[in-house]
Amino acid sequence: MVTYAGIRDARPEQWKDAADDFVALARYVNQAAIDVRGDTAAKVDAHWADSTGKAAAARLYALADKLDSAYDLLDAVKMVLEGMHSSIQTAQATLIQALSLANEYGIQLDDEGRPLIVQNPVQIVSEIAALHSQAIKQATDADNAARAELAKLRAAVGITNPDDALNLQEEASHTEMDAFKGAIPTGQDPATVAVWWGGLSPSERHDLMLAEPVALTNLDGIPDSVKTQMRGPDGKYDRVKMVDYALRNWNKSDPIDLGNNCTNFVSEALLHAGMKRKMGTWSGVSGADDWGKETGTGWDWLDKKLYYSHTWGGAENQQDFMLKHGGEEVPPGQARPGDIIYYEQQGPNSGIHQGETHHAAIVTAVMPDGEIKYTQHSDSHVDVSLEGRLPHETESEGQQNIRIVRPHPDWY
Repeated sequence: MVTYAGIRDARPEQWKDAADDFVALARYVNQAAIDVRGDTAAKVDAHWADSTGKAAAARLYALADKLDSAYDLLDAVKMVLEGMHSSIQTAQATLIQALSLANEYGIQLDDEGRPLIVQNPVQIVSEIAALHSQAIKQATDADNAARAELAKLRAAVGITNPDDALNLQEEASHTEMDAFKGAIPTGQDPATVAVWWGGLSPSERHDLMLAEPVALTNLDGIPDSVKTQMRGPDGKYDRVKMVDYALRNWNKSDPIDLGNNCTNFVSEALLHAGMKRKMGTWSGVSGADDWGKETGTGWDWLDKKLYYSHTWGGAENQQDFMLKHGGEEVPPGQARPGDIIYYEQQGPNSGIHQGETHHAAIVTAVMPDGEIKYTQHSDSHVDVSLEGRLPHETESEGQQNIRIVRPHPDWY
């Protein structure tokens, strides 16, 4: 049970230290999997041709799968611990702000940190009570979710199927995101929200802006300047609306089937966020340097040829178009919600040419430790970890070069 004293006296940095330990261990295990599969199993498989050699290679590949699974589970634990660290940290800040208000107005608190009944000032008493309730609820919800998730991961220690382990990693990612969302006082009056926001440190505000831009932007009481910063100060398109579209539509049917709809999904999100189409006077969207779509006939086979630009649904075409027209490529450490992730083939793959950009996704959150969460369509996933899933992409598709592009449309 989470109590006022428990939050007040908690040491959230211990959750962070534990998370860092799991990060180091996960990376060590991932490297071990790479070494076993690539340097040992592959060589045995290639140079020991008899049945004994094939059996030895199979055992080594199975060991690599176990290590891959262990990496996913360790990374999942890290995510849960990171979520607890951030939740307890912001809960403490909220309680401190309640205590500060009580001291400022001479309002007495009981042993559980709740304001005692007084006549005046009623509004301040209400704000203190709301902040107290918010801190207790968010810490309790995060604690319950973390306990359940860690129990599930503990029970899965012996898992050997990397796909199953990856699914658990995805669940843990959602648990981490829920901890951030729970820190936001949704439903409180604007005055209480403003007091809550003012009690957070600059780094805590920054972390929430990167992790939960949609929830913050929809909250009355957050300064307009903060919302503008999250939306994009140039006003070209609303980055928060782009993220919101992705989070609401990641597993819904597309208006059209372009084959692999990952880039189509990104284009739809950009259009809903307010990015204007680039069209020729006579060519519509079918010109060599256009971006957009037009109302079609309803027949996919015809519409995708005549009413969708070649930059709309092709990952490399879209990437090159955005970079040509004002976009910038940013390093992963500078990614923020509303950026686009492109996967460029780096290693050998029989179906993808080396150097070809073949996949696109949307950055929907960035965690305090720099971990990028993305959302994608066609093999649909929401708020999953780029770092956590990349080893599996490398295993299935070959080595990838991740390019993160921030559009700055220059045609309007």
